[in-house]
Amino acid sequence: MCRAAPFFGPERGTDILAKIRSLDGNAVKDVLNRLYGILTVLDAKANGLLRVNSLFLTMLIFFIGWSHASGFPESLAAFIPIAYADTVVLGLSSILCLLIVAVSWKFLGEVTQTENGHNFDQEIARLANVVDDRTHLFWLAWWGTLLSPVLTLVWWLLQ
Repeated sequence: MCRAAPFFGPERGTDILAKIRSLDGNAVKDVLNRLYGILTVLDAKANGLLRVNSLFLTMLIFFIGWSHASGFPESLAAFIPIAYADTVVLGLSSILCLLIVAVSWKFLGEVTQTENGHNFDQEIARLANVVDDRTHLFWLAWWGTLLSPVLTLVWWLLQ
């Protein structure tokens, strides 16, 4: 088997062990723990928001499906366009949540070997960028989720 192939070979995962061991007694360990802790919080919040979006989307899809059935009340027909708009907004919010929880890098993949051990500067800079990006993505996703019921309320008030 290829040594670099994912999921195969006895060497998989061993490249990270020396990097983790070099963190013992190193001040960098605290910074990495904090950054990964922030990412964990963002993941949990995005997961919760994704669940809220799923609940709203389930109700909207049920409503849209019901609107095509016989016996659908004419008094609710005015809400069909906003149901489609809310579905799009919540779908976009859900996509942003999925971008937040996606693991898109190799853990400690930016750590380089030096004469005195390992250099974590690039790893820390990359993680700081990921935290910043995902914080902004969560902000957008949260506003998207909030926008859906607000749009529906405004639509209802204007009817």
